[in-house]
Amino acid sequence: MSSQPPSYPAYAPYPPSNPFDSQSSLSIDTKATPLVDNSTRSGSRTPSPTQSEFNYLNGIKEKKSTKKKIQYLAIAAVLLAAVILFSVFHTQIIKALKPFTDWLHDTKLGPLIPIAILIVLSFPPLFGHEIIAMLAGVAWDFPEACVIVAAGTLLGEIANYFVFKYACSVRGAKMEAKDLSYGALANVVRRGGFLIVLVIRYSAIPPHFATAVFSTVGVPFTIFLGAAILSLPKSFVPVYVGYAMKPENADNTTADKIEKVVLVATILITIISYRWINGKIEAAKPDYIYLRRKARQAKVGQPRFISMPEV
Repeated sequence: MSSQPPSYPAYAPYPPSNPFDSQSSLSIDTKATPLVDNSTRSGSRTPSPTQSEFNYLNGIKEKKSTKKKIQYLAIAAVLLAAVILFSVFHTQIIKALKPFTDWLHDTKLGPLIPIAILIVLSFPPLFGHEIIAMLAGVAWDFPEACVIVAAGTLLGEIANYFVFKYACSVRGAKMEAKDLSYGALANVVRRGGFLIVLVIRYSAIPPHFATAVFSTVGVPFTIFLGAAILSLPKSFVPVYVGYAMKPENADNTTADKIEKVVLVATILITIISYRWINGKIEAAKPDYIYLRRKARQAKVGQPRFISMPEV
């Protein structure tokens, strides 16, 4: 007989048995409270979780519409087809791009072109960072290409950080309140410190999306910059892939072996980092949902005043 999640509403003890960070300033020292909605009676009892919070806390996923399923499948099919085509025809693609990559290499201000493109692509929802890094690996030797990609990546991430910090903080706060997955990630980032920020940058979460989260939830710039610098080796992987695909390296078995080792290591690190972050989010779920409920309780308990006309 398969186990079913408890019926709604449920009883949830607090603090949770495995709180993510009991020292957080957001923690509330409260005894176990039944999740019964008494907010209409008084502000002294913690309100019940909403249906969305209950589903999120118990891992109940909402059914996607047929239209959304088709959209996801179409995107996955296009990405898979692009990967297959590039794997089969990468030699022809590199040869076709050789005049352009040679021009980049020979032009005095050539390095500024990929740097500028990388800065622009650092803003979500744009993508294509890996493609530009591969082209840099084809156009220049590996050390030079790494310097170019590092400069474009860092400048783009810094610009992304400050734009979202000063222009999108209100939107980020609204998204955090509306989207439970985004809010849970923001909660973990806000309370996790430098290690969480660094691991997220090595995970499968797109770096430019992660930067937007870091800036809007209040991660200090020094912590963000340190994590961005230490995660630069991840950006060098597509650079080496492009370098190994150069026509002059076609018969270089050493470069081919290094490329495969680097790709396998990167995939493993990405998967491990992503699973670790997901584990932190799962562990923090009860605390996060409880804080949302307490925030609603505080809002309900606020005194309401009626403005009187001045006499």
